[in-house]
Amino acid sequence: MITTLKLLRFLGPTLLFFGSFVVLPPLLMSYFNNLVDSELLWTYVFCIAYSLLIMFTLRRQKFSYSPRDGFIITFLTWVFISVLAAMPFLNSNMSFFDALFEAVSGLTTTGSTVIEDLSRLPDHILLYRQLLQWAGGVGLVIVVLAIIPAVSGGMKVLQAETSGFADKTFSPRLRETARSLLKFYFLITLACVVSYWLAGMSWFEAFCHSFSTVSIGGFSIYNENFGYFNNQTIELVAVVFMMISATNFGLHFLSFTKASFRYYLRNDELKFFLVVVLFAVFVSVLTLYVKEGFSFDSALRYGVFQTISIVTTTGFTLEPLTALGSSVGFLIFIIAFIGACSGSVGGGMKAWRVLLMLKVGFSNMTKIMHPNAVSSVKLNGEKVVSSQIEAVFSFIAIYITFFLFFLFVLVFQDVDFYSAFSGTAAAINNLGPGLGDLSENYSSLTSGGKLALTMAMIVGRLELFGVLILMIPSFWKN
Repeated sequence: MITTLKLLRFLGPTLLFFGSFVVLPPLLMSYFNNLVDSELLWTYVFCIAYSLLIMFTLRRQKFSYSPRDGFIITFLTWVFISVLAAMPFLNSNMSFFDALFEAVSGLTTTGSTVIEDLSRLPDHILLYRQLLQWAGGVGLVIVVLAIIPAVSGGMKVLQAETSGFADKTFSPRLRETARSLLKFYFLITLACVVSYWLAGMSWFEAFCHSFSTVSIGGFSIYNENFGYFNNQTIELVAVVFMMISATNFGLHFLSFTKASFRYYLRNDELKFFLVVVLFAVFVSVLTLYVKEGFSFDSALRYGVFQTISIVTTTGFTLEPLTALGSSVGFLIFIIAFIGACSGSVGGGMKAWRVLLMLKVGFSNMTKIMHPNAVSSVKLNGEKVVSSQIEAVFSFIAIYITFFLFFLFVLVFQDVDFYSAFSGTAAAINNLGPGLGDLSENYSSLTSGGKLALTMAMIVGRLELFGVLILMIPSFWKN
């Protein structure tokens, strides 16, 4: 009962944010277009009414939160908001499972879609899709603002939600730090809007695409995605902001507040991530030029944009990935498992985990060749303890297990392996477009397949442990 009250209280500010920043703008847009969207209206009324109810009842009650409360509340909040976010799509003649898939894809910043023709949607629904991704990207900061100051052992909850933010170099006053990160998120969004407008987009296009760029979401308001613009300046702007958003926001925060670049230069994860991106771009460009017969200019353009988009788990496309040949598409999908940096809004396993795994592997090779040598694994100049190494290997093992489970679900529903592999990878890595039959949209899947990938997107967004820990019986014992 107490945990239920804590959940109800937490949903108050969450729904206030969701209603004010996600539902209200497209609702106003529909009003000024003389087409008031009834589902958006009722969703907004519910969000505001519930927030006011909590404000006058539970707001002043003092709760003592435990880390277990944090895990439960975070998971249930994601599920509740996902169902609520699906409601406005029902006015667009979508089934419930399609609407839920679209909403979860937005909130988890995945970018997969079941909509075959975006031109049939009114502008206010297109804006709503983009705002879902923007809100999903900033969702962690909202969780921090609402839960962490009241949670006993809050750092552990914060680390469970995502790695990277709970860094010892941050201010111990988490509320102030979270507010600063939220301001930074707003600022880079505005910078992206202005940059897109200067590059040639209309204001509406600039706002919509900045929401999905900064959140590393991948939604577009056009069926052709970024290929619609056919503008290399716009593509360059997208590449820059995708890389910024795929980098640890903590590094941005520290470098900005301390006016120093040394935090970037000293971060092993960022250096590893940049090496991975450069390697993937080089191989993609070379493959497109030599194997697929692209001209050098086209190979460079498609290789850079498409590779960075997929490796950062954004998911923007200039052409369906199958148009680039099977080799390039499969390569960048495999590399996308590495994912973005910790503390970013990107998906995947996160670069620091893969880097640590490689460091452990080379350390063990050194011990085999030199049994008497004393070697230790270090990250950012500090020794990594065995418990951290065990946690990383456990995470990767569980990650692969979840991936195989969702892959088998699709295969058992007669989806060909190539498409099933890419669709599952796209969902659990919060990536977006797939390969094969899923290269343009996911409408060909059955309701069961869409539900499976919807679950995979949530699992990927919560970084597995936040979901898996709820399945362990001992977690529910006092």
